[in-house]
Amino acid sequence: MAGNTWVVSILAVLELVLGFILLGFPLILGASAVWVGGFVLLIAGVLRFVHVFSYGYNRWWNLLTAILYLFTGGVMMYYTGQSLAMLTLLIGVALLVGGTVRLVVAFSMLKSPGSTWRFFNAIISLILGGMVVYGWPDSSLWLIGTIIAVEMIFSGWTLLFMALPARREEA
Repeated sequence: MAGNTWVVSILAVLELVLGFILLGFPLILGASAVWVGGFVLLIAGVLRFVHVFSYGYNRWWNLLTAILYLFTGGVMMYYTGQSLAMLTLLIGVALLVGGTVRLVVAFSMLKSPGSTWRFFNAIISLILGGMVVYGWPDSSLWLIGTIIAVEMIFSGWTLLFMALPARREEA
């Protein structure tokens, strides 16, 4: 990374700043993510539809997929708020199911190394899933946007901490 550490450091700080700004607008960020996802599905649907008439194989499968992509993308863009709510509920249920599976695995591996961490991971997933589902649909207003913003913040920190040792080596 030598030679580019200042550039990486500046990009990392910008990503951190943007992440913290986005953290202040979780609903707008979540709705935007759903809208962009719907737009991408619409494009994929059009491409798959073109594929139906361009190639002779799997024509029915490609047609069905094109219709599904177009319908889902259109619904996500037109009903952004409801799509955000459904996606949030899906995330909450996935956390509950994943936490339950992790808990069963932790109980089945009581004597193995790391079993304490398995329990901890399971409990955290169950708590987060419970918070999302119990708070639904209100949790839709903050969950997805907050997750995206926090991921951006951690990504910025990672870039920054990767660049700092490289800058020390240059000096």
